[in-house]
Amino acid sequence: NIELINLKCHDFKHQIRKIRNSETITPAALRELEDYINIYDSVAKTGNEALDVILTEKSLLCNKNNIIFTYIADGDKLDFMREEDIYNLFGSIIDNAIEAMIKVEESKRVINMHVQMVNDMLVIREHNYCEGTVDFENGLPRTTKSDHRFHGVGTKSIKYICERYGGN
Repeated sequence: NIELINLKCHDFKHQIRKIRNSETITPAALRELEDYINIYDSVAKTGNEALDVILTEKSLLCNKNNIIFTYIADGDKLDFMREEDIYNLFGSIIDNAIEAMIKVEESKRVINMHVQMVNDMLVIREHNYCEGTVDFENGLPRTTKSDHRFHGVGTKSIKYICERYGGN
């Protein structure tokens, strides 16, 4: 993703030169410039490299699917966690939210995430719109997909990772 962003910034410089030498700019060229800026704006800097990678990747995916993804994250507070747990935890949380948002009309496609310390506890909050009702089984949301054997694993992974660190 970082290489892609660097390449796009390089292309962006050439586009600016092209505009500077032209008297008009086409709507297509303007849209391309906006896309370059959106990619650059997607780079996360939270203080935790693993979280930054996940947030950057998911921001680009949200942008591609017309989903507004906002986050406030104090990544320094995740230093007690294993890197692969950070990837899996946040990847599963955000993937589930993106999957839900793709199913709703664009005006409702918003994901908000907060990662912060409250007293001595790390609190992760993710909010997104949900149509219909959510059925629970053993304290976890039940998958809406027809093949239950291969789906719902993400929420189980989230639960397992939280419990590994004494949370829920």
